[in-house]
Amino acid sequence: MKKEEKTNSSKKGLIRGLFSIFDKLIITPISRLAYFIKDKFSVKSGFLDRLLNKPNVLLYLSLVLAFICFYAVDHKVISFTDTEAVVLANQKVVAEFNEEAYVVEGLPSTADIVLMGRKSDLYLAQQLGDHRISLDLTNYGVGTHKVKLEYNNPINTLSYKLDPGNVTIVVYPKVSEVRTLTVDPINTDKLDETLVVSNILLDRTDIIIKSYREKLDTVANVKAIVDVNSINATEGGTYTIENVKIIAYDENGKEIKGIEIVPSSVTATVTITSPSKTVPLKVVPKGEVRSGSAIASITSTVNTVTVYADEATLKDLTEIQVEIDVQNLSEDKVFQKAINKPANARSISETSVTITVTMEKETSKDFENITIETRNLNEKFMVQASSRDDALVTVTVRGVESILKDLNDSKIRAYLDLKDITEPGSYQVPVLVEGDDVRLTYTSKTKMVQVMILSRE
Repeated sequence: MKKEEKTNSSKKGLIRGLFSIFDKLIITPISRLAYFIKDKFSVKSGFLDRLLNKPNVLLYLSLVLAFICFYAVDHKVISFTDTEAVVLANQKVVAEFNEEAYVVEGLPSTADIVLMGRKSDLYLAQQLGDHRISLDLTNYGVGTHKVKLEYNNPINTLSYKLDPGNVTIVVYPKVSEVRTLTVDPINTDKLDETLVVSNILLDRTDIIIKSYREKLDTVANVKAIVDVNSINATEGGTYTIENVKIIAYDENGKEIKGIEIVPSSVTATVTITSPSKTVPLKVVPKGEVRSGSAIASITSTVNTVTVYADEATLKDLTEIQVEIDVQNLSEDKVFQKAINKPANARSISETSVTITVTMEKETSKDFENITIETRNLNEKFMVQASSRDDALVTVTVRGVESILKDLNDSKIRAYLDLKDITEPGSYQVPVLVEGDDVRLTYTSKTKMVQVMILSRE
């Protein structure tokens, strides 16, 4: 009985306490607000006074306002917690394992962190910047494993989610090989046109590559990528490029990622030169001038051209030709022509030329007993003329009289082009004629000759 009375007494005390709190926090403040409004806005009518003096009215008004506040909070019209979420994208993932003994495939380089909590805590977390995502693989051996990513979460009042949260990794035993380093120069075309790279010397030629066996087997070559544009060369000389990047490639020329290279870079010594060669400019008429006319002179504003290229290109370069069309030409004419760079040349000193051709009356002169030469015959064959008439020819040269009278037959060459001969036998071959003076026209009176092609074996 005493126990029940004690329980009832406790309930009554709890109710009186709640009512007291409700009165202090809601009824009294609202009553004061109402009287304040009433004092500020004096109403002539006594209706508002009578209404507010009724105790039940203030109670009902307090309950209505309390219900409105509850509804606003419940439906998040008013939020006291102000919970939000932010995404910290592409945060670095740090993996912990024995890098000297193992290679791990499948490691993510970054992950996204979704943080959830109060605005103030989210703002603090973004300002701190102390976000660390890690993979602890110290207890994992060779094989395939599914591992959970860990986040240090510097603000413990925030909840978080990682994307990805778990990864599947493969652990391999690490092996190494010694490879020979080759040079791959890039941006050579961005050098000054008069300059070329004549030599590149690396401070070492052997490097070590490390990974698992199957991956090392895909490495076809390892190259030092030398960017010659980085030295900004304006003249010939020797330049040093440090920290030259080294890349491993497969047999298709594709870069292989994840190969450890020791050392990771080298130093290159680049020799820049400016090789050049000055050669004559030769004007070559194409076509036949009108009958009865001949070229008396060909003059040009450019006689020699300096060519800038590598030594191999310059070695075989003897002249640069510019062609002019003289088909049916019968009077003087001036040509404006471009000078084209030889193949593989970087630059030339002259790019255009003015050529003047003067015309006069045509005459002709015969040169007898010009020996026939042979060209382009396969080395396994030898040639023999069928008769004396097939070994010597008469050549008619047409041109201006002043040129013909000083022409020597040593400047005339008759020849047979035997490049199409593939087996021994007797052949009828056309006679071709050329001369040193491009102003003249050369023709053999004998058009075809008979020759015997014999095997040297």
